[in-house]
Amino acid sequence: MEEQTNEIRRQWKDRDRVVKAMTKDGLFRAAVVQNRITAITAQRRHGLDALCSLLLARALSGATLMASFLKGEERVSVSADGDGIVKSVFAEAIQVGEVRGFCLKNSNPTERSGPLGEGLLKVQRFLYDKNEPVTGIVELERGDITTDLSHYLTQSEQIPSVFMLDVAFDNNDLITQSVGILVQAMPGARPEDIFKTYDILDMLERPTEFAEKGYSPEDIVKQVLPGEIEILDRTAVDFFCRCSLERFKGVLLTLGYNEVVSMEKAGHNELVCQYCNERYYLSEQDFTELKELLLARRN
Repeated sequence: MEEQTNEIRRQWKDRDRVVKAMTKDGLFRAAVVQNRITAITAQRRHGLDALCSLLLARALSGATLMASFLKGEERVSVSADGDGIVKSVFAEAIQVGEVRGFCLKNSNPTERSGPLGEGLLKVQRFLYDKNEPVTGIVELERGDITTDLSHYLTQSEQIPSVFMLDVAFDNNDLITQSVGILVQAMPGARPEDIFKTYDILDMLERPTEFAEKGYSPEDIVKQVLPGEIEILDRTAVDFFCRCSLERFKGVLLTLGYNEVVSMEKAGHNELVCQYCNERYYLSEQDFTELKELLLARRN
């Protein structure tokens, strides 16, 4: 067993990952994500300050944890919009481990408590057997993402749940660690079992401190679930966006011919992905192809 554990550590040493587990009595399940590289990549790509970096890292962790219980390329999106210092936080995660997101500041924030102030949290699940996303919306509880997601799962989906979404920074406000934990009570869990688990989580040290000590997600999940557990799955996690120049050109084809001509004349050839901040540039040949296709559609 020890040899197997050491092999897992070597295999996943330099990779972000999410681990799912369940107690052997079937009363509780949990997911733990260590996504330091993902959070650092998001902060760097978007050039975020400490506050936006904190909220986005939490949102990326939360979306990843919820998506871990889905199948294949099913995905979860988390969006929080408020009137506080931060206007909007968005994160999207696919069960296979791709995550992306962004954070935007308010130009004229109100004096509200919490970084997001007053507003709404929306969670959407895009599932294979549903033509439309399964959507839930609740009012922001504290505007800190962590509390809001716990509130959402408990109120909207009637699942007793606790999120612990922790991010650590150095003296220059750069992310050094990011760890997320989601614990959920399953049908059959008694109130006393749930409260006992809550007590365990209340007494737990910061998840990022576990990471600093070298704890793996497997080690951490053993700290948060009562009794014997079974590891269900491990999935690599990466900040990854499926944007491309071709996808952008496809969007531009939904515009009219005159709009594309105006873009070209104005020299607006830079396209920026909101989700990952990747930049693409339209060449003269690209504009020619777009105009030819739009003209052909007229005929």
